[in-house]
Amino acid sequence: MRPTFLAFQTASRALSASQALIDVTGNNIANVNTNGYTRQRVDLASISNSGYTQKYTVPGATVGLGVNISGIGQIRDPFLDARYRAQASEASQYNTLLEGLSGLENVFDEAENVKLQGEISNFINQLQTLSQSPTSQDLALVVRTAAQKITAMLNVYSDQTNAVRDQQIYDLSKVVVDTDFNTLVKNIAELNTQIRDELTHGNTPNELYDKRNTLIDELSGIVNIKVTTTPEKISEDLTIENLNIAIYDTDGGSSIGIVSNGLYNTLTASMDSNMMTIEINSSFGGYNGNITTAFSGGTIKGYLDLINGKGTYADTTANPSENTFRGTLYYENAINTFASNFAQVLNDINSLGGASKPLFMADGDLDPELNPDPITAGNITISEMWLENSTYITTTTSASTVTTGGGDNLLRMIDALNKDMSFYRDATDTSSDIMFTGSLNEYMTGLIGELSLDVELHQNFADTSNTVLNNLYSSRESMSGVALDEEGINLMAYQKSYNAAARYFTVLDEAVDKIINGMGLVGR
Repeated sequence: MRPTFLAFQTASRALSASQALIDVTGNNIANVNTNGYTRQRVDLASISNSGYTQKYTVPGATVGLGVNISGIGQIRDPFLDARYRAQASEASQYNTLLEGLSGLENVFDEAENVKLQGEISNFINQLQTLSQSPTSQDLALVVRTAAQKITAMLNVYSDQTNAVRDQQIYDLSKVVVDTDFNTLVKNIAELNTQIRDELTHGNTPNELYDKRNTLIDELSGIVNIKVTTTPEKISEDLTIENLNIAIYDTDGGSSIGIVSNGLYNTLTASMDSNMMTIEINSSFGGYNGNITTAFSGGTIKGYLDLINGKGTYADTTANPSENTFRGTLYYENAINTFASNFAQVLNDINSLGGASKPLFMADGDLDPELNPDPITAGNITISEMWLENSTYITTTTSASTVTTGGGDNLLRMIDALNKDMSFYRDATDTSSDIMFTGSLNEYMTGLIGELSLDVELHQNFADTSNTVLNNLYSSRESMSGVALDEEGINLMAYQKSYNAAARYFTVLDEAVDKIINGMGLVGR
């Protein structure tokens, strides 16, 4: 015969389980708007009375001992988490690239105002006017002023391009790396330690899990990561999982650890030879050194492409690791190529009999005639000789028309500025690579069109990535998020199970009362 009060244990467990179900449901409802909260559930298991031998018990049908609460778990899908974090890395990369390229587009937007192309057209028109009256000092002064406007516009393009790049350097080094990344890995490692302590003492730290998952999601937007867990046996009855995070290169398959339980590695961003480098400061794993090429996604990858990207100016033969993305360095080099070739063509035409007679020079150049410094968009300026004398410009190369005022050399300048020309990587060396062939206007139109295409392309990439990310977020929320309708239905179901368990107590109470007070009355 089953022990009289054993059934009360079954009823008590049923009541406790129903109470736990109601409590967890209430907690879910209370946290419906809590950022990062994961829907919880009660893990129940049936208790069997088997497992030990009752020597003198007559074999027969037996029932279990009720229900056991094995824990309070979370409803999460590791596969969805991994997909979401990989997509977050991609979306953040494209959003960063789009923001940086849009900043460059604002610099080179010729449609907004009459900028460089307009100034070049004005300079050509003034040369044409001067060619009709080559001896006019007033017209020569106007030509020089038009040339000054071109150099000033090139200086502005260079300064604004550098300003965009400097802002990206600051954002990457001081904000993304020093503040965001290093703080996140530190906090995740500290949460790992807290979770480990809670698990060791037999607690279920679901709220700490939520905090850690939220931080990991944020980290996945900064860098491409891979999250792994490894089991560790603490005692015969307790095994816990340790969480590790690594920077994972999806293309090469290499990984560099950044979080291992309570340990974490930080990053340092710095400039080296005008290039941004990322170094890891290791407290575990021995990863010390330059890991700039280890990033394949995330905000850091986007900033590195913008800051270090040289496009076709990258010398991958000498240095295969050079960044070939069309970033700020590419557009800086492109406008430098324009400025140096523009100046070189006019300086060559202005020279007489092979003697150097430069119209343009590098700002601060002490000897522009015999030993000229390289000209860039940032330093191009009117030569001091032309600045001192507006008639320094050579109007004719014919000895017979020098005194009579010929303008044949001015016509050569106009022709050179209108016709196709070769833009050399090094304007002073015609054996260097030709970066573009065409007129000045075609060069600038092509450069602006190239930038516009880059912006449009990355806008499409960003839109697609964000759409996929939002879909994955919705899929994850449909599983891990709180649905009030579902929780309301559960609440009613658990209330009925609680009432049924309470009724079970009443039935048992009546049965025991019958046994104690209603049996064994015969013979009294």
